[in-house]
Amino acid sequence: MDLSKLQSLGGLNGEDNTPGLLNYVLWAATDWFETIAKAPKYSAAAPAGTSAIIATAHAFKPGFGFIRIYLTLDSSELKGAVVGERDGRGQKLDLEGFHPGNRPEALEFFNIVKNIDGIMLVPDPEYNYIQVGADGLPVELAPAYGSGKISGGRKGITVKAECYATGIKIYKGDVLMKPDNSVNGAQAPSGT
Repeated sequence: MDLSKLQSLGGLNGEDNTPGLLNYVLWAATDWFETIAKAPKYSAAAPAGTSAIIATAHAFKPGFGFIRIYLTLDSSELKGAVVGERDGRGQKLDLEGFHPGNRPEALEFFNIVKNIDGIMLVPDPEYNYIQVGADGLPVELAPAYGSGKISGGRKGITVKAECYATGIKIYKGDVLMKPDNSVNGAQAPSGT
C-alpha cells in the first residue's frame, strides 16, 4: 500500500466540533436494497479522505427506503473500536440509544428487527451520516426493554446496534425514505 501521500493532521482552526448525535437514526433491512453503496478503497492518487466517504446513493427495491427511529435526545452514543490481533485487525461499531414508551407498534418493531440484518445511518449535529453496517457486514439490533420504577427512571427500549466494519464511513449519497413511512399515523419526517 502506497502511504506516501499521507499528510500531517492539524487542529480544528475554529471550526465547530459539536459532540453527540441527533434524536433519530435511519434504518433499512438489507433485503430492501437493490445495491448497497460502498466507499472506494484507499488510493494514494485520490484526494485525502476519499476512502472514508460513500459518495454514491444506495439503490432500493421499489416501495422501500430508510425508516426513521426516534431516540431520546442525548441518550445516544456511537463508538468505534479496533478489534482483532496484529495482522488481522478490523473495527466494531456500537450504538446505544433510548426509544421511549411501550406502544405496541414499537414493541412489535423491535421484536421483529432483532433477527433482521440492516444498514443504519446515524446523524451527527452537522447532519453528517455515519453509516453503520455494510454489504456483508450488516448492523444487528439488540433491543432491551425496561419498565423504569414508579419513583423514576425511563420506560421504553434501549436500542443497541452493532456491526463489524473495515472502517468508519460517512454516507454522502441521497437519503431515500420508505414511501409509505408514517409515525403515529402522520407522515414521517425526511432523513434530513
